[in-house]
Amino acid sequence: MPDLYTINIHLQERLEQDWRDEVRAPEAARWLDEASLLKNHNNGLPLRRLLRAGRIAGQQQRPNRKNGAWFIRRLAASRDPGAIRKARERLRRCLPIDRDALPPDWPVNQGPTDFWQELGKTVAAFGYLEHILASACHSLLATGERAAAHLKSNDHEAMRRWTKRLLNSRTDTLYPLTRELDRVLTEAGVVPSAVREDIVARLNELRPWRNALCHGAWLSVAEDGSGRLEHVFRYEGIPAGFEHRNVNVERLSDVRTRTVDIAIRIAEAASVAGPTYTHMGGTGYALATVMPRMYEPHNAPPEPDLLDAARRAIERDDTLSKAVLTRRLAALGYENAPTKTE
Repeated sequence: MPDLYTINIHLQERLEQDWRDEVRAPEAARWLDEASLLKNHNNGLPLRRLLRAGRIAGQQQRPNRKNGAWFIRRLAASRDPGAIRKARERLRRCLPIDRDALPPDWPVNQGPTDFWQELGKTVAAFGYLEHILASACHSLLATGERAAAHLKSNDHEAMRRWTKRLLNSRTDTLYPLTRELDRVLTEAGVVPSAVREDIVARLNELRPWRNALCHGAWLSVAEDGSGRLEHVFRYEGIPAGFEHRNVNVERLSDVRTRTVDIAIRIAEAASVAGPTYTHMGGTGYALATVMPRMYEPHNAPPEPDLLDAARRAIERDDTLSKAVLTRRLAALGYENAPTKTE
């Protein structure tokens, strides 16, 4: 990117030095090329691009329409070429932001580090909550007797509606996912209504917090660890307990704790409502295994049905030699391999 400050200073100094009120763009392009500040080719195309973008101080197009001639006017009130270096305020509109003048870690440089660390953890917890919520809805829609019935039926309209719900469950935001979870748990008919209603109510309580913390602008954070949010609450009301838009570290920690708790509650409800995937648990366990420090033991034995399916698949493979067949079946726990016709 060209050094706009140096370019503007040079043009204004040349106007001061030559006692000129303005210069046409082609001549100004030659000035910049002679000073090795901006290449001059295609009749001053690089400078014209800056003029079209409004980045040159004192620029003017006459007549003010497309293909009008470009001029650059003198801005300083004196005839002193050195005076323009003190006139930075006149050039501010046409200059890029001086990034070196911004404080380190801008715009999160205010307040203590603990506040920003807790805010980051809370926002990350909300992201994981949406992941668990979407995964639970998708898994409950895509498995079980209801899904099998849809696949076998000839009701194309019902199949279309079910497919739309299945696809939306992977892309919807927090509010439609909350409604979908309420719907799939109701259709499953296994989770008690009191538990289902409690989960939905708690998600509805956390949603305004999620929108505020993830989309708000922290314009001021005090040294005591309390921040004030702006540019929020466009689509829904203020979260409970947030009337003054001030949040401290303790409040953020409380919101994060509630978010993690409801994520686990959703996984538990999915375990009750969904089919059993492993010998360890159901749908919710399958979701929870991606949580940090929650992995299924490596020495857990496979389910017998899976073993039998694997054995049958190996026995049907005509490309295997007898030695390879015996070795693979032995790895599954079948010591006596069947005799195979070579």
